Amino acid sequence: MRENDIIDKKCDTAKRYCRALYDIMTAKGVKDIVLSPGSRNAPLLIGAKCRKELNERIILDERTAAFIALGIAMQTQRPVAIACTSGTALYNYAPAVAEAMYQSIPLIVITADRPKEWIDQDDSQTLRQFEALEKIVKKSYDIPVERKEVSDTDWYVNRIVNEAMNLACSGKKGPVHINIQFDNPLAETVPYKESFPRIVSLLDEYDFSQIQYDRIADKIREKKVLVTAGFMQPDYLLNKALIQLGRFANIKILCETISNLHLPGDPYAIDTILAPLECSEDESIRESLYPDLVISIGGSLVSRKLKEFIRRAPSCSTWTLSDTDVSVDCFKNLSAHFEITPVKFFTGLVKAMKRLERRDRNGLKPNNGNSYFKCWEDVRLKAKIKQVSFLKNCIWSEIKAFEYIFSHLPQQSNIFLSNGTVVRYAQLFTTKQHHASFGNRGVSGIEGTSATALGCALDYNGTTVLITGDMSFAYNPEILALGDICRRFKIILINNNGGAIFRFIPSTRTAPDREELFCTRPPLAVQEMCASLGWSYYCVDNETQNRSQFHKFIGDPGNSLIEYRFDGESSPDQLLEYMKLKI
Repeated sequence: MRENDIIDKKCDTAKRYCRALYDIMTAKGVKDIVLSPGSRNAPLLIGAKCRKELNERIILDERTAAFIALGIAMQTQRPVAIACTSGTALYNYAPAVAEAMYQSIPLIVITADRPKEWIDQDDSQTLRQFEALEKIVKKSYDIPVERKEVSDTDWYVNRIVNEAMNLACSGKKGPVHINIQFDNPLAETVPYKESFPRIVSLLDEYDFSQIQYDRIADKIREKKVLVTAGFMQPDYLLNKALIQLGRFANIKILCETISNLHLPGDPYAIDTILAPLECSEDESIRESLYPDLVISIGGSLVSRKLKEFIRRAPSCSTWTLSDTDVSVDCFKNLSAHFEITPVKFFTGLVKAMKRLERRDRNGLKPNNGNSYFKCWEDVRLKAKIKQVSFLKNCIWSEIKAFEYIFSHLPQQSNIFLSNGTVVRYAQLFTTKQHHASFGNRGVSGIEGTSATALGCALDYNGTTVLITGDMSFAYNPEILALGDICRRFKIILINNNGGAIFRFIPSTRTAPDREELFCTRPPLAVQEMCASLGWSYYCVDNETQNRSQFHKFIGDPGNSLIEYRFDGESSPDQLLEYMKLKI
């Protein structure tokens, strides 16, 4: 690098993540940055100098630099960045950052750092920088050493910098800390090239006037819009708004079983559509279903196929609402986060779409003709024909049992689904929602399923049905001993001699010692436990027993358990065949 390269406006840092950091910051409104000299922060100095959007000031002392930046932010009412080298330099920022925290000033604190593996290794200027200011910033972020090849880490860097900027400038404003690791060489440069990174916009509830809703309605009128709903609590008003939204031709709503949405048609059984679609050799079918815009509500999705389908969609963007964290970017194409509840957003959007429909005879139309909604319906019907034929001819297995269970559970029941294969089978066979459906899908653990289901049963006057696998049930079978505190609790136990999901998913299906290391068959004397604890017990070993035993189980006036017993080998094979059907 030539000596005067640093002051050359056409010379940018070679560090890709540093360039991404600056490009997003400037797009988000940062116009001022106060830097202090150093070696480790050479990429930050070089990158700031070449960007005409940034007014950079070099101040030797970091303590003074931070207070100067604070003053600029107070005066301009804009976010201001500060950047320093590694080591104790960042601790000199603390007084000004603390002031910014309590005055709600959006300082963007950037600290250069050594690669993580060198921390605490007795090398110079290597100390624990990440979260060093944790108590006086809204949040801390750590950008790793960049990889040579473009990877998911590039997406990660873009996501967290967008989040940091949105967080600093929203709600009760305040400072954020971005720690960025650099390895050698530090002063290497590349020609400056203008960049247009993905920018995630943030709107809060106060931004939503009728004019804003009208703009949104007009923006999406020509787009294929897919609404995805993960786990949620029941909400009558949200349900009402989505029923009205689903009447427009360019809207398709896909609901998971535990979304607790009761919508007309068949917006559930997502994997029933996507599994054969994934296997189809006709790319034109997939292209007709790829959305232009996804509006994501609720918690994390169960369906891996839905997530992968949306990630593959070309030129697709995602909006999230306030029921999702500001930086959740599950589909890797987040473009906007709206700090407004789903019920308020969709209620306002439906009204705007109706206004647009009344004003423009060529505007939004009901669901008919060659619409995005109809494209999904056509594929669903084709998939359904294939699957009905398969289920009619397949051997007795879990897939047949689940089809029967979900079509014969009383509609007014509350359903609690354990993790593993149970919640995934529900994704295939839910056609109409029961009173409410729940599961521990926040972190998808299996250990507390039975107790959580009993807790749900305690506060519901109707029947609660827990559908669980033998591994989940084995965590606390003593839940049967608590049956006397609730007489409206029933359990469907799918006993397939261990963790059936490990016999299905590709990562473990062919693993050596699969049964010993993963499936781990739990010893369960279920019938004896039921007898000793006052539970009615029913058992299904084959298809002939199913109908009569299930009818007795459901009709039993007290607490009852029905055990479905499978060999553990045939069911995963049948499920794999089912998921390979083509349309």
